[in-house]
Amino acid sequence: MRLISAEEVFQLLPMPDAIALMREAFMTISTASASLAHRQALPMTSGTGLLMGAAKEGLGLGCKLVAIAPGNRARGLPGSIGLVVLLDDQTGAPLALIDGTSLTSLRTAALNGFATDLLARRNARRALLVGCGTQAAAQAEALVVVRDLEELRVLGRDPVRARAFAEQVGDRLQVPVRLTSDLAEALDSVELITAATNALEPVVPGSHIPAGCHVSGIGSFRPDMREFDEVLLGKAGIFVESRETALSEAGELIAADRDGVTRAGDWAEIGEVIAGSRRGRTNAEQITFFKSVGHSVFDLYTARALYDAAMANGAGQEWMP
Repeated sequence: MRLISAEEVFQLLPMPDAIALMREAFMTISTASASLAHRQALPMTSGTGLLMGAAKEGLGLGCKLVAIAPGNRARGLPGSIGLVVLLDDQTGAPLALIDGTSLTSLRTAALNGFATDLLARRNARRALLVGCGTQAAAQAEALVVVRDLEELRVLGRDPVRARAFAEQVGDRLQVPVRLTSDLAEALDSVELITAATNALEPVVPGSHIPAGCHVSGIGSFRPDMREFDEVLLGKAGIFVESRETALSEAGELIAADRDGVTRAGDWAEIGEVIAGSRRGRTNAEQITFFKSVGHSVFDLYTARALYDAAMANGAGQEWMP
């Protein structure tokens, strides 16, 4: 069995390759061609535990255990920590044990990068990233990969942390980064918005989002959480990884469906857009909204790609329990 560290995750699967990998993963979700263990949320005194898994012939059986601990920021630790185990789907032999924090960051950024590339206007150049937590750096990288950004705006609750993040990302990605605490300034002529927060209440008012903007909500993952309001959902074209998981876990979409603001049957899965059975963006003025709550199929595809790359490059540490 290969032990694959956090540092090796990003070395073995560069962001452009991870984004390309998500196409087949989205298709697998929409064609129901993988076996799934639906995500279980386990309340903890410090936050939420999550357990999920998927299996597909030729890829393997992947299981992920994650702890979401909001108090970790004060401890100097990521807010999301976990492990991913990959087993051979024919023999059950353990193939890999992978750092789940970095894998989750990589695959979440990659799937959002793919959805953004599919739905955003081709000439989008100004992006806003809301949130500076565990997911943010990878999300910024994915946006830079899919669009030639003139400016990346960063909006965070903690000014000190946001400033450090903006400096780090700007230097590493070679993109102009503007740190802002003013929402009106952040939204002025913005063309891409990605929110990666654990917000319980909407963080960006839908009434202020410009026409033609593409919006992604990738942080909230429980029915009681929401990053965007019903004003946005009432006027946007809505896209999801899976209608089933969105209806059970995406707080803003669950509420909007209940309130009659939008109907689940009108939401398009990204895999359906790829296949051509549903339309993507319909015109330059349309606001598009992609909601992700995470899906075990993405973990499985990413884990398999990392294992294959580790074996091909002699990376990772060989270990047997």
